[in-house]
Amino acid sequence: MRLRELWLALGVGLAVAGCPKKEDVIIEHTAERPLTDAEIDADPLALLPGGAVGVVSGDAKTLFASSFGERLATMARAPIPPAAGFEPTRDLERMVLGFYSMQGADFAAVATGTFDRARIEGAADGTQQTPLGAPLVKSSYAGRELYTSRNVGFVVLTARTVILGNETGIRRALDRIKEGRVRRALPEGFEELAKTPGAALVAAFDLRAQPLPDAARSHLPFMNELETARVLGNFEPPGMNLAGTLTYPDNEKAEQGSQTMRALADNAQAFGWLINLLGIPQPIRKLETQVVERETKFVAALDGEAMAGLLERGARMMGIPVQPKVIPATMTPGQAP
Repeated sequence: MRLRELWLALGVGLAVAGCPKKEDVIIEHTAERPLTDAEIDADPLALLPGGAVGVVSGDAKTLFASSFGERLATMARAPIPPAAGFEPTRDLERMVLGFYSMQGADFAAVATGTFDRARIEGAADGTQQTPLGAPLVKSSYAGRELYTSRNVGFVVLTARTVILGNETGIRRALDRIKEGRVRRALPEGFEELAKTPGAALVAAFDLRAQPLPDAARSHLPFMNELETARVLGNFEPPGMNLAGTLTYPDNEKAEQGSQTMRALADNAQAFGWLINLLGIPQPIRKLETQVVERETKFVAALDGEAMAGLLERGARMMGIPVQPKVIPATMTPGQAP
């Protein structure tokens, strides 16, 4: 899907998303009637806690096949010990990530794929180091076994579904599952955007209730007074292509947002030599913006090697050792090498 086609698809998705729609109720139960495995697997989006500031969904198979997929796979292994036999490039199909605070790091994710519960939980015995550099700590919550390492953890719900996140995010998700009060509570427009053909990445943010912190706005000035954001993406050359719409309070703020986005791209070009000294190629290959009333629409093409470098630095910041080469697994889940 080319950049302009992606932009057109975003426009169609937003038009449909603008239609009023009642919140989907997937399952309603009486209190304290936990969901069955089949109910849990039926709709991963419904498992995310409500009140998300933003939700990002990605097709894992397409993502790991991208030019920076190996680096991302390294990060996706945390916090599961190597002995668990978990191989993201083989076992993951889709990941949906919800953010619940712009001031901290509250997040929860639902992973769909193939998971060997017995082997994963067997490896989480508290003695083996995880990619985060610390062993897992086992605890029980809401009738489930919760494994955490440095406040990041997971719960194997079924052979198809795993909850990941920080401890607060995981506990919120488990409360909903135990009490049977599972319903979709996603940022406006996300569900319709997720139906867009050819979009391997979908994101929606609503910052009206939780504005971005000052530090984020100082580094990304186009986010000043940003209210909502809708983004579609794919992982075709040169690495990642994005099409999005940013909504501001009025046309003047939208114009300012467009100008600061272009200035950011120009500065990246001007200081390309400095970025190269850090071993990261120029990340922005192309950026176009257009203001329509109080919306700034944009399309961007990002360099895959640059994305890989940024992910590698992010992994180091998280304490995850960088693996220069990931050998694709060929064994079936749960089968010893």
